[in-house]
Amino acid sequence: MIKPKSTIQAWSFPTVASDFAQRHPADDVELWRKLLTRVMDAAQANGWNKAEVARRAGIKDGTFSQWSNGNYPGTLANINEQVSNWLEALEESASIAASIPVSPPFQKTNVGQDIFNVLMFTQMTAGFTAVTLPSGSGKTTTARHFCDTRPHAWLATISPNTKTVHGMLVELAAELDIQEHNPTRLARAIGRKLQRIGDGTLLVIDEAQNLVPDAVNQIRHFVDIYKCGVALLGNEDTAVSFIKDKGSVASRAQVATRFDRRLKREKDPVQDAAMLIRAWGIEEKDCVTFLHGIATKPGALRNIDRTIKAAMMAALGNGEELTMNYLVASWRNRDMGDIL
Repeated sequence: MIKPKSTIQAWSFPTVASDFAQRHPADDVELWRKLLTRVMDAAQANGWNKAEVARRAGIKDGTFSQWSNGNYPGTLANINEQVSNWLEALEESASIAASIPVSPPFQKTNVGQDIFNVLMFTQMTAGFTAVTLPSGSGKTTTARHFCDTRPHAWLATISPNTKTVHGMLVELAAELDIQEHNPTRLARAIGRKLQRIGDGTLLVIDEAQNLVPDAVNQIRHFVDIYKCGVALLGNEDTAVSFIKDKGSVASRAQVATRFDRRLKREKDPVQDAAMLIRAWGIEEKDCVTFLHGIATKPGALRNIDRTIKAAMMAALGNGEELTMNYLVASWRNRDMGDIL
């Protein structure tokens, strides 16, 4: 079996041309050596080839290649300065990123467990299911965790720009890593990738409320022909609502009778909010009460997470602990309305 060759160029310090040191001032050459070492460290840590580094640094490929190979004929100080500025910005961004509070790992809330069970059922039975819960209840987070930890499971997100049959197929092809540019063969190529394997395959369609009826019908076709599981995730206005008032009677009946399970109700949103708050390590009574108030608003869990994160960043920036004042300021800065 022939193994594919890596497209990432190996980084090694170049053998400098004999006239390179003579052509440029000694201080510029010494700085070049130090900068190139830092560039190589950053590139190897991030898996960047020379073209990617040049793109990120805003330097033409040819110019960067000459600079990194030690044979740049122009004014070395100018390129050194560009590279130095990029490295400083890169290191500053890394420092800021390291100080940004990180959300707790995936929490299997009550609603998360319900969603997980639906997805498991869908994959194992080649089912056609729908999860239509309010925004911010944890649908996407749970689905992403499921697909990240289960084999043969993929998550695709539909936007208003990809709601048509063709737009959806293009989005699915990108998610499934399918290289097929002939529109007439696209659906079949996707179907073959989704075809049942072992314990089953699963395609999760997030933001399904954007899909047009014909696109939902195309998904039903994948379930029927290729025996894959498909789960539609969306808010209360998800695409399955077209069953009631959109599309032809025949297409509505075809889809309506195919749903094996629907999850439409959160079991215990208050307890789910409490679980997330505890995962953030927040115990002060006034803070907990305030965050529970956010849980009563649309986008509950998402808004709790984002409000805490912004409040913690502000507190850390001032060298202080998280307090009620920071949470209130964070909520108000997001212009989300009053809690009480």
